[in-house]
Amino acid sequence: MKNQLLLLILTVVLVSWTVCAQPFPPDDRRPFERIEHFKKVRLIEMLDLKEEQSVRFFARLNEHDNAKRDLAKEKMDVLDKIERLVRNNSEEKEFEKLFPELAAANDGLAQEDQKFFDGLSDVLSAEQRGKYLLFERQFEKELREAMRDIQRRRMRMGQQ
Repeated sequence: MKNQLLLLILTVVLVSWTVCAQPFPPDDRRPFERIEHFKKVRLIEMLDLKEEQSVRFFARLNEHDNAKRDLAKEKMDVLDKIERLVRNNSEEKEFEKLFPELAAANDGLAQEDQKFFDGLSDVLSAEQRGKYLLFERQFEKELREAMRDIQRRRMRMGQQ
């Protein structure tokens, strides 16, 4: 039941985001921010966070998200360089120089995830950390499904 409600809400948010032709008023939050807010509310429910726990957890989560965003940008920069090499039919040695950079970026992302998770032990119980991992997996799956549903609807609308 909860999963269906989550999927329905995500679908409504994403559909309203893609269907609206008018820009959002300045005081309205962007759809991505709405999804993030919804995710936080669900996390508080799922993990049964107390107020102090919630403050500490989300402070760390925000730091983690910022660090991951920076690392993901580094990874995208390397992939952009590889894309340019592909377009320019570059020599193999040029590609070989970038592969270690890409591996380092991937390692950095994995290390950041592990550091964040290990750092939660003083904020969340072992059960809460387990629930957090399961929540992340389920939330991403439901978000992907909602995006696919939106794409299908768009394609059906385009065919009519």
